[in-house]
Amino acid sequence: MRTKIFLLSAIVAVVVLSGASCISIGGSSSAQGPMGMFRSTDKGETWGAIATYPTAKGVGNLSGLKIFRIFNDPSDPNAYYLATRGQGMYFTYNNGDYWQTIPALAGKFIYGFAVDPKDKCTLYASDGAHIYKSIDCTRTWTLVYSEERPTQRFVALAVDFGDSKTIYGAELGGDILISTDAGTRWRIVKRFGFELQHLAADPQASKRIYVASYRKGLFRSDDAGATWVDLNAGLNAFSESKVFYRLLINPGQPNSLFWISKYGILRSDDAGVTWSELKLLTPPGNVNIYAFAINSKNQKEMYYTGTILGDKNVHVRSTFYKSMDGGVNWVTKKLPSNTVPTAMYIHPVNPSILFLGFTLLDS
Repeated sequence: MRTKIFLLSAIVAVVVLSGASCISIGGSSSAQGPMGMFRSTDKGETWGAIATYPTAKGVGNLSGLKIFRIFNDPSDPNAYYLATRGQGMYFTYNNGDYWQTIPALAGKFIYGFAVDPKDKCTLYASDGAHIYKSIDCTRTWTLVYSEERPTQRFVALAVDFGDSKTIYGAELGGDILISTDAGTRWRIVKRFGFELQHLAADPQASKRIYVASYRKGLFRSDDAGATWVDLNAGLNAFSESKVFYRLLINPGQPNSLFWISKYGILRSDDAGVTWSELKLLTPPGNVNIYAFAINSKNQKEMYYTGTILGDKNVHVRSTFYKSMDGGVNWVTKKLPSNTVPTAMYIHPVNPSILFLGFTLLDS
């Protein structure tokens, strides 16, 4: 059973965490803003900065973190993990009230992460060149795979929801690896031969995985990677839809997923065979959408961020978009930071709670 012994009671007593200051996104914003994580408890109307976390040496600061991804624990709605761009990994077991860092992953760019859906203390993480495994809720880690090719790195990890001993890994150069004994032995099941960006396991269909490339579209396997279905026929109707940003498997409906690309946001309700577009306020191709979320309890409630970048990925501006009627109408809000919003997460039990991570992009 997972414990919280990592926090020293004396430190916890003096730490002020998320919600300590409330930022109205309807108000003015400064020319520059912090990175890190923000939390809203009112569906994005106001945001509180998650500014600090306790350590054995005192209080640490989260506002300088470059957030790469937010990963959830499938079995615990109040537990999630922050992957950063070269600053290690952080996690919370109580809905963001208190955060902890993982010393073994300090200073690493966390490209891939996965939680065993049947054992919340079994975790997998990758810094690109290696895959690490913990079986005691982050206290200790074991190296289970090393990539020796300097031009390759793991871009994603996933655990099969039907058989948690089956672990998937996707590499930048196009290789898909699988382990069927919880990470002890690995083999390659597919070489795509082009750049991959993401891999996701379907929580509602065992052995089903999706793989997204940067410019070659989307592929699906229904048999743990043995055979693959090319899903690009439906995407071809939308210009620049193969310039991939994000893939989200819809948490509220089987066979449903969202494909976020340079074109905009597309939805499929037949496991990627056909697609329809969400009608956004931003015209197709005009903004970069790095954060998107949908309420699993109310499919009409959805959010996204639109970002405009200048030369060398210099951030020009970003806007928060919110719809309560399935994308028919949208309202816009200012964001609590002028850095780049890169990851969004809706609490699965209390959908009034949103998390939003920010970063600076490399030039």
